[in-house]
Amino acid sequence: MSERPGFHSEIVEAGPGEWSDGSYDATARVVDAGGSDDEKVVEAALRPRRLSEFPGQPRVREQLGLVLEAAKRRGSAPDHVLLSGPPGLGKTTLAMIVAAELEQPIRVTSGPAIQHAGDLASVLSSLMEGEVLFLDEIHRMSRTAEEMLYLAMEDFRVDIIVGKGPGATAIPLELPPFTVVGATTRAGLLPAPLRDRFGFTGHLDYYDTADLELILARSARLLEVPATADALAEVARRSRGTPRIANRLLRRVRDWAQVHGSGSVDLAAAREALALFDVDEVGLDR
Repeated sequence: MSERPGFHSEIVEAGPGEWSDGSYDATARVVDAGGSDDEKVVEAALRPRRLSEFPGQPRVREQLGLVLEAAKRRGSAPDHVLLSGPPGLGKTTLAMIVAAELEQPIRVTSGPAIQHAGDLASVLSSLMEGEVLFLDEIHRMSRTAEEMLYLAMEDFRVDIIVGKGPGATAIPLELPPFTVVGATTRAGLLPAPLRDRFGFTGHLDYYDTADLELILARSARLLEVPATADALAEVARRSRGTPRIANRLLRRVRDWAQVHGSGSVDLAAAREALALFDVDEVGLDR
């Protein structure tokens, strides 16, 4: 298991956010690595578009770049790609980059949205040649959908069942070559037959502070927020190795600077804002 930079291997449970009635809600935590739908819309504007713009994860980036470049030179769809790792590290961003590097459209869905084989058949039957199918939380697909996906990934066909009972018949439907990009935070929950269908598996680790500073500097430019290097270093140090947390903290520091400061993110503004949101020196909340 990878450790967050500056963390010991000891497991620490932090308390979730608190409602006004005294109850708690994990999604309210400013240091929660998960992201709401609204936040993911904001994240989309900050995502790098190409592998060359993607900071950190050098091994995965180099390996994935090789797979994609070789496929482009052959003029064929690359092997299916599985991305694993904790939330907030860039799996969705890399899936978007795969499609951009291949200059192909991307179809986005998730495991919880595919609970029946028919749901998956509907998606697969509408894919175009070379298209990228991004399956987020792929470990949460239903078993029947997984079994259909095995055949589709390996032989590019699905069997459509017509009728019920003894009179049911299977009609094979040929599919154009396509690439599945699966993302999971729980790779151990994927059945072995499904894992074996992926030609490339990349595991994303927590980022070091230097890489987070690069991410924050880019985000500050896109958000048009003046920020000093020492302020970005302070935010990066408290972001628990996770870009999603880093960008969220940057937006909260920006808010503090605009309301209470000069509008520029400096070290004093960063420390005051993080203190206001109860984010301590190592990125833990209360």
